[in-house]
Amino acid sequence: MSRLSRRQFLGTSGAVVAATVLPSVVVLPGRARAADPVLKPKKLPFPPNDEFGSYEPTVTPDGNTIYFARFANNGDKRVLSTTTDLFVTHRIKQRGEWPGTSADWTPPERLPDTVNSDSMDQEPRITPDGKTLYFMSRRNGGRGAADIWVTQKQANGQWSPAQNLGPNVNTEFTDHCFMPLGLPGQDDTSVFISVIPREAGGTPSADIYTSRMVNGVWQASQRYESKLLDSIAFKCRLNAVARDGLVLGVVSVHDFGKFHKMVFVQYDPATKEWKGPIVEAPFNQPSVDGACPMFTAGGDKMIWSAGYDRGPGPISTSGGTGGLYDLFWLPTSEIVAYYKAKAGIS
Repeated sequence: MSRLSRRQFLGTSGAVVAATVLPSVVVLPGRARAADPVLKPKKLPFPPNDEFGSYEPTVTPDGNTIYFARFANNGDKRVLSTTTDLFVTHRIKQRGEWPGTSADWTPPERLPDTVNSDSMDQEPRITPDGKTLYFMSRRNGGRGAADIWVTQKQANGQWSPAQNLGPNVNTEFTDHCFMPLGLPGQDDTSVFISVIPREAGGTPSADIYTSRMVNGVWQASQRYESKLLDSIAFKCRLNAVARDGLVLGVVSVHDFGKFHKMVFVQYDPATKEWKGPIVEAPFNQPSVDGACPMFTAGGDKMIWSAGYDRGPGPISTSGGTGGLYDLFWLPTSEIVAYYKAKAGIS
């Protein structure tokens, strides 16, 4: 079986790959000075982690429910599609500090067929009230190669049949990673990646777009203008949080489509611009996937999936294969302290 990189899955052309490189302004993590904070990812217990892997997590504000994607090729026979399905796990015993122990969590369960399809379903994002789940899907009935879909939790606890988010967000191209922007005062704004050509007939370009919800309706999306973010090649997710006097952004990027890693940036509310330095996460590992992060609604922690303990493996493919990933997390305050130290911010 021929394996396609995630970059190819996203529909980016070879011309884009040849013309785009990672920004030279990235600050590579060197040896930490004695006074520098040290970031060491914290691994969630088993469960919610298990032998089948967990990918692209999103967590409810109370930290007690985690939704994630799971690849069919890793052995879980409950994945009924040939690619990926969405799963959920619950912390039913809230004792001690989060995330608790393996005895506190339920084994992961597949979401029903009202949510999952026979195609690729990934990138879940739960809203702060826990009642709306957005995700990316390649199912039939969409507008492009991949679209954003949404399902609502009903009063009886069941999920409604998933609906396409519509032409204000989705295009005939690939649209994915529909996340809250996370900037102060912009709770009604979401950010996502689309490979719409910047000019009609032009080369597809993986850019950041935003859409704002007004009276329950997502408005027509617009390309998000930022010189700093545009300088980051192969970006596939943006999420931000305001914590400890800093608006911190985390960006998932690809190393030429081979694997994910994370970089951190900052947002200046005064100028309303993103700025550097761009600082790599110190736990990035060569040829090991570790990204797709998301801050909790309360902003107290960041959760993501990574293969740190699994070793190199495929990211995801158009055929639905993918590597084994575990769920990791860190307190946001620790990440902010690390960024401030690297950026020289007092």
